[in-house]
Amino acid sequence: MAVTLDDGAGADPILDRAARELRDEETPSWVTASAAILATLRRTTRRTTPIDAAFPSEAAGDTLRIGDHVVRLAVLRALGGLPSRVRAVELDVDGRRLIGASLDIAIPYLQDLDELVAAIETRVVDALAEVVGVRVSPTDVRIHVVDVVDP
Repeated sequence: MAVTLDDGAGADPILDRAARELRDEETPSWVTASAAILATLRRTTRRTTPIDAAFPSEAAGDTLRIGDHVVRLAVLRALGGLPSRVRAVELDVDGRRLIGASLDIAIPYLQDLDELVAAIETRVVDALAEVVGVRVSPTDVRIHVVDVVDP
């Protein structure tokens, strides 16, 4: 018994045309695709401001800097689950040293403002201490209520 290769040619004109076009299409090499991907990434990168961070061991002579986008993301994640919406996070920096933060938030209507602000301050202070290694006081975290939303 002979084995023959039946590729189904002629069975479906649409599939035949699609297969022919795929065979004829010039596929770029990985090097070309890689260069195009890198060029796109370079165009879309964001500038970041380095912020001085502290080593847990207080190693002398070494420096550690963390991008402000990373710090902002840590603050946003820390505030997840609270009944508020963060509209903006600004980091207060003196040179490269973090000295505080300012947040614009929207709160739900009839929300206990004092309780919510205290929770936000605590979470922001803890997030900054965890990521940057610098402990700021709750008074260094300014919260601006910019909107009231439906609960």
